[in-house]
Amino acid sequence: MAAYDIQNYLLDRANIHDTVTKMSLYLDMSRFDDLVSEVFAKDVRVDYTSMFGGKAQVQAVTDLVDWWKSTVVKLDSWQHVSTSILIELPQPGEGVEVPRNAGVVANCLVNLEKKAAKGDPRTSNGGRYILELSKTNVRGNPWRVSSLVTDFVWANGNWDVFN
Repeated sequence: MAAYDIQNYLLDRANIHDTVTKMSLYLDMSRFDDLVSEVFAKDVRVDYTSMFGGKAQVQAVTDLVDWWKSTVVKLDSWQHVSTSILIELPQPGEGVEVPRNAGVVANCLVNLEKKAAKGDPRTSNGGRYILELSKTNVRGNPWRVSSLVTDFVWANGNWDVFN
């Protein structure tokens, strides 16, 4: 068994941070193909129950990204901010296996605007993303989001922007 050394630990942390950052930034930049190729695993467990009800489900990455795209293209502007990204990895050292999975908790803030909405054209909300990432065998950054759970905390503004 190869020891998990400090160099690989730091590289994993940087790559995981980049993947989480790309999730929000690529959505805001309408880089939908990059969400598929650089951010998410082939199948993603998605749980929006704290925000929209329903139940968690496993979706093909293309279905998830198509749903995100169909939601944001109805808006005039949108911004998702991930911050306080806490990455859960084992500390490096002798006898520590190289991780294939990692957990992440991050605060998220979302601002949406739809000028044609009835009433206020804006809504904002915040909460946390609870993520699981899996290490793939792709070249470059190998970390992909395999589970996305939203922990909805607050909202203000007009939810009609979703209609």
